[in-house]
Amino acid sequence: MMHVTRTTVDIDRDALVLAQDELGIQGLSATVNAALRAVGQRRVLASFDVARDIDGTPAEVDAGRRERLPESAG
Repeated sequence: MMHVTRTTVDIDRDALVLAQDELGIQGLSATVNAALRAVGQRRVLASFDVARDIDGTPAEVDAGRRERLPESAG
């Protein structure tokens, strides 16, 4: 279940339109949430290690997942 927080923020409309075009999403909340998830995925992918996460032993692969993924995804 996704925890939702309602807040008021100032949004750069030009950045919003660019994000909507890039993500193929309409709507302010959907776009902001998708952009936030994309930033989180970028961090996970940046820590991906092919030798460990594909060619590693099962224990090494599990350790890599625990290292990259937040506790809530576990």
